[in-house]
Amino acid sequence: MRYHILTAVLRWLAVVLMLRVLVTILANYPDYFPPDFGSLFLQGREATFAGAYRAAFYVHILSAPLVLLNGLLLLSERVRRRGRWHRVLGRVQVAVLLVLVLPSSVVMSRHAFGGWPAGLSFLLLSVATAGCAIIGVAHARRRRYAEHRRWMLRCFVLLCSAVFLRLVSGAAGLIGVPSPEGAYIAAAWASWLLPLAGYEVAERRR
Repeated sequence: MRYHILTAVLRWLAVVLMLRVLVTILANYPDYFPPDFGSLFLQGREATFAGAYRAAFYVHILSAPLVLLNGLLLLSERVRRRGRWHRVLGRVQVAVLLVLVLPSSVVMSRHAFGGWPAGLSFLLLSVATAGCAIIGVAHARRRRYAEHRRWMLRCFVLLCSAVFLRLVSGAAGLIGVPSPEGAYIAAAWASWLLPLAGYEVAERRR
C-alpha cells in the first residue's frame, strides 16, 4: 500500500513538473513570432535560421507540445479503459511523432548548440524514439498489450527528455558553470540516457 501511494505521489509530481516546464517553454513563443535573435534560444542563429532549419523549427515547436500533452492523456488509466479513445489518441500520437516531431528534430540537430556532439545526441534520441514507437505499434497490432505498453512508456520517457534537458540546463545556468557549451552537451546526452536507464531499472524491479 505504501509503495502504491508513493508511486502515485511521484507520478503526480512528475505531471506537475512537466506541465510547469511546458508552460515555461510556451511562454517563450512570442520570441519566435517573428524571430527575435536576441532571445535565449535564437541568439546567434541569424545565419542558420533559414530554409529547411527555419521550417523544421516552426514545425517542431508547434508539434512537440502536442505529443507531450497527448502522451499524458494516453498514460491516464481512465483513457486506457476507454479503448476507442485510447486507439484514436494513440494513432494521432504516433502520426504526429513520426511525421512532424522527429523529422524536424533531425533537421535541427545539424545546428544544435554545442556542435556535433550535442547534435549526435539529438539524432540518436530521435532514432530511439521512433524505434520505440514503431515497435510499440507492432505489438499493439499483434494484441501483445503488455509489450505495447512497455515500449510506448519507453517512447514517452524519451519524449520527456525535452523537459529534463531544460531542467538540467537551467540548473547549470544558475550554478554558473565555466563552460555553458560543455554543460549543454552533457545535458543533451543525460536528458534521455539517464531517464531511460531509470525506467529500465524500475521495470526490472517491478
